[in-house]
Amino acid sequence: MSDQPTITNRVTLLLLFMFFFSASIGITYIYYMNKVKQDAIEESQSAMLTGYKRSIAYSIHTISDLLSNQLKNIPKEQQQIQIQNAVKDLRYDSDGYYFVYNTKGINIAHPLHPEFVNTHRLTHEDQNGHKYIADLAKAAQNGGGYTTYWFSKPKEDIPLPKLAYAQMIPGTDFWIATGVYIDTIDAEQNSLARKLETHVQKAIIIVSVGTTFVLFFLVVPASFYMINTIVQPWKQMERELRHAQKMEAIGIFAGGIAHDFNNILGAIISCSELALIDLKKNISADEDLRRILQAANRGKALVRKIKAFSTRNSTHVQLMRPSIVLQECMRLLESFIPATIDVSVRNKCDSALIYADPDQYLQILMNLCTNAVQAMDGTKGSLLIELSVREISLPEAKEMKIAACHYVALTVRDTGTGIPLHLLNQIFDPFYTTRKKAGGTGLGLSVISSIIKQNKGHISVDTTPGVGTAFTVLLPYAGISEEEIPHQLNTIPVQGGTESILFVDDDKDLAYPVEKLFSHYGYNVSLYTNSRDALNAFKAAPENFDLLLTDQMMPHLTGTELIKEIHSVKPDMPTILYSGLEGSDLCAETPSEWEDLGVTRFFSKPFEPALLCEAVRQLLDESCSTDKEPHEYSSNTHN
Repeated sequence: MSDQPTITNRVTLLLLFMFFFSASIGITYIYYMNKVKQDAIEESQSAMLTGYKRSIAYSIHTISDLLSNQLKNIPKEQQQIQIQNAVKDLRYDSDGYYFVYNTKGINIAHPLHPEFVNTHRLTHEDQNGHKYIADLAKAAQNGGGYTTYWFSKPKEDIPLPKLAYAQMIPGTDFWIATGVYIDTIDAEQNSLARKLETHVQKAIIIVSVGTTFVLFFLVVPASFYMINTIVQPWKQMERELRHAQKMEAIGIFAGGIAHDFNNILGAIISCSELALIDLKKNISADEDLRRILQAANRGKALVRKIKAFSTRNSTHVQLMRPSIVLQECMRLLESFIPATIDVSVRNKCDSALIYADPDQYLQILMNLCTNAVQAMDGTKGSLLIELSVREISLPEAKEMKIAACHYVALTVRDTGTGIPLHLLNQIFDPFYTTRKKAGGTGLGLSVISSIIKQNKGHISVDTTPGVGTAFTVLLPYAGISEEEIPHQLNTIPVQGGTESILFVDDDKDLAYPVEKLFSHYGYNVSLYTNSRDALNAFKAAPENFDLLLTDQMMPHLTGTELIKEIHSVKPDMPTILYSGLEGSDLCAETPSEWEDLGVTRFFSKPFEPALLCEAVRQLLDESCSTDKEPHEYSSNTHN
């Protein structure tokens, strides 16, 4: 975990990314806005210059047409005077005026410079050597045109660039021209550029301030809120993951303890049953041995449940009796419910059936009972578990969103602290718990709620703070069982024999009573605590052995590996395998899986000695590989 980025680092990176992303957007926006501004200025300047050109051209067209109309009926020798009188007071803009030349380049009229009148100026040049009069004359004679040259403004001596347009006066030998100074155009262009720049700057400032405001006062707080809503479940999930890993390790550890404890219980059970066989009924130790055997069988049932909780089994939905699972639950509850809590059971439907997975139903019972015990927090109280059949009416079914029919109702009622009413809508949420400091995971009620919904049932809660809580689980009723609850048989007849059994188990405490058991019933037992030694003895004389009885988990060769080696020499030899790890990753689970491994019969530890003897006798009778006749041994009573 330390090598991986923490959630805080990831959130910090996300915020930095948001900041730099926003900054990059702002910089890009400013860059393109300035570029747009520059393009707009250039376009406006070009448009303004075009507008000025059109304006002076239109002005010349208008004046030339007016003069043409005035000069139609005037003799040519008087036309010059008429033109001079017409243009002397004409002005274009503040600095503009009109001047007239004939086609020979002689000035006819010039309002500001009378010294130009009647002079030939085609060869006249500006300060840059430009013969602008000749260019204007040529443009006028070609239908009109523009030129640019340097000329001083009225009442000024410094020449400035000037744009002029010239055109012939229709029906005459004269052309007229006017112009505008470039600095006037520049001044207007600069004024427009400043206005555009001001607007762009205002837009940039408004967008920047707005973006900053939105980022820091809206986006960042909203992001913090949303990130927090995401981070909190993440942190909870990390805690739950660590907890789940711890629970998985505990499960593995519990499975290992259960395996070892199975061997111990197997030895106790086998030795107790052997002692019962040898003792006479009137000996007082007989009752003591029976109590030892009864306690060992209770331990066997408890270990089986520990194994069930410590392994990951797939669900097996089947027709089952809740009352039987309730009995198993009560045996488990005895191990951790304090003596200060009075536990009572009301079973009103002993034979009722439901479709469910027994392990999941046990999980529901255990979770509800554990929560009830925790709610009473070590104080005096009572725990009531009730089973009954209840008919759910149509209005109730609609409210619960289930089908209207009969249900098996499981009610778990405690006299604990109760649940605050404002928390009732949250108690079934995943990871929600009010006991975080005490190690609560928030998964118990969530998991059982999911199980109940999958089985088309319903769970409800009735609570009064300070008084207690009652959880009610409804699962569809599936009829009545005609079978009675199986009771332990008092006697099992055991038939012995004289065949040879190859017995392999590395646990000497368990091997001793099993060897003694089969020897007691007349079998020739060859015990080995080392699987390699057993294999070598078999290969030396395979005809001397009729059946293999072996444990699965052993050093050197496992039970299935030993079976494979033996079947390579004697394929038809019957084999019995036993183990306490069935269903785990280390052991197969189903009969078909055992059959694929060459196992004829499988027993789960701790096994019933009488049932094991019965299986040995049956396999030997069915085996066609033995040359010996089965030996009829006297029947015995086995408790």
